[in-house]
Amino acid sequence: MNQQPDKITALYCRLSQDDALDGESNSITNQKVLLSKYAAEHGFRNTMFFVDDGFSGTSFQRPGFQKMMKYVEDYSVSTLIVKDLSRLGREYSYMGRLQDFIFPAYDVRFIAINDDVDSAKGENDFAVFKNVFNDYYAKDTSKKIRAVVKMRGEAGEHLASNPPYGYIKDPHDKKKWIVDEEAAKVVRRIFDLCIAGKGPMQIAKILTAEKVLTVTAYHAKQKGWTMPDNLYGWNKKSIAGILERREYTGCTVNFKTYTKSLKFKKRLENPKENQRIFEGTQPAIIEYGQWERVQVLRENKRRPTKTGKTSIFSGLVHCADCGAKLYYCTCNSYKDDSQDHFVCSNYKSNTGSCQIHYIREITLYKRVLECVQRTLTYVRLFQDDFTQEMLMQDEASRKAELAQKRKALSGAQKRMEDLDKIIQHLYEDNVLGKLSDLRFQKLSAQYETEQAEIRQLSETLEREIAEEAEQVSDVGRFLQLAERYSDIQELDAATVNELIEKIVIHSPEKINGRKHVTIEIYFTYVGKIRIPLQKPELPASTEKPA
Repeated sequence: MNQQPDKITALYCRLSQDDALDGESNSITNQKVLLSKYAAEHGFRNTMFFVDDGFSGTSFQRPGFQKMMKYVEDYSVSTLIVKDLSRLGREYSYMGRLQDFIFPAYDVRFIAINDDVDSAKGENDFAVFKNVFNDYYAKDTSKKIRAVVKMRGEAGEHLASNPPYGYIKDPHDKKKWIVDEEAAKVVRRIFDLCIAGKGPMQIAKILTAEKVLTVTAYHAKQKGWTMPDNLYGWNKKSIAGILERREYTGCTVNFKTYTKSLKFKKRLENPKENQRIFEGTQPAIIEYGQWERVQVLRENKRRPTKTGKTSIFSGLVHCADCGAKLYYCTCNSYKDDSQDHFVCSNYKSNTGSCQIHYIREITLYKRVLECVQRTLTYVRLFQDDFTQEMLMQDEASRKAELAQKRKALSGAQKRMEDLDKIIQHLYEDNVLGKLSDLRFQKLSAQYETEQAEIRQLSETLEREIAEEAEQVSDVGRFLQLAERYSDIQELDAATVNELIEKIVIHSPEKINGRKHVTIEIYFTYVGKIRIPLQKPELPASTEKPA
């Protein structure tokens, strides 16, 4: 009998997705049959199966393996049997620790049937080479998979296994996404609430109060899975994740994360310049201008004052001299809001680096509303003149900048072609023996690094040149906003966030013995609007003294 009293014979099976491609021989069913037969024929009793189906051998953080190791550490396992060494794992160093130290320390006999490994018969020198080979096999497979994933990602295919909340896979083409209208309504509401000045925590509370199913609960309902205990418990992290997903504008974003190596599993955020974005790959749920505006609002978070008050202008008001934001200040000692005001964050009671830039919120509200009303009136009445004026503003400088970018792009493309030729000549010289391997590797690495930098520069220039052509559509977007707010009578957070990019406050000036503050308003999509002087019935400028 090979079984010690009261101890189990552990029969371990593992199958990864890559192993499944090798056919039926590695299937869990086949492994169980083989292990059961071997245990019966060799007198092993009290057997117990531990199974990991769909887990890579390069990591030992597998539920079946971890469960088995708890039995081992409790001295409850007399023998461990696997089909071959690769089933236990493909990581060379830890496999060595298991066989040479851990299993002997807990008095566990280890058997790998197909590799003729049995610790009761002494060490098997071939097992060391087998573990090295299994480790290499895992690395080689990973390298091939990474190459395939990179090729798919560069071609614009979705790399995510499942679409984000708001989309589903097209039943006629699994590689495409289509809008899931029920979930898309929630996504649009989340973006609208953010535009209205609500933060992720506030949005989460609103959805929870309205009993909107969470993302997890919604997917469980759609797929017939067991529903979670908390059906409506939205959290700010989920909301923030939705607000940051550019895919809602109808594009595909690939290579957002990466791993440093096969053995370092933690996924790291990829710099934006290394990501690939493909526009128009699925119907948009959120218009790009709205998504972009939300990102700006998320960067300029509105934090309540100590009194709990917030302002619809918080995060938008800037100092004309130092560029810093103006803080919103309020006080509980006043019964009304007449003393609530904004002041430059670099002023600090005349001890900071900037002069005082101060304006009361009630005054700012009045001046901004008046400016918005008059500006939108002009835009609606003189659409053609406004469009022409916006396109002609700084046209000369814009043309010069565009020409400079095109020249730089042409130079970058020519340098890329030259580098291809240089690298080809280096390779030929190396093959013919005119250049040593060491020198070839050093030079080729330098030129390939330069190529990568130029490629990145070219992509940036191409994107900036394309953005120049989008200015006309930006004017069109502002015209749509002007039409939507044609009869605006008051301001709220949603209106301000949609219409205004920033408000610039200048230092006070004394005119005729009175202090005046100049205010500049920069509108979304078009910036500062200069109204022509020849239209006397309209304001001459968006600048207004307070």
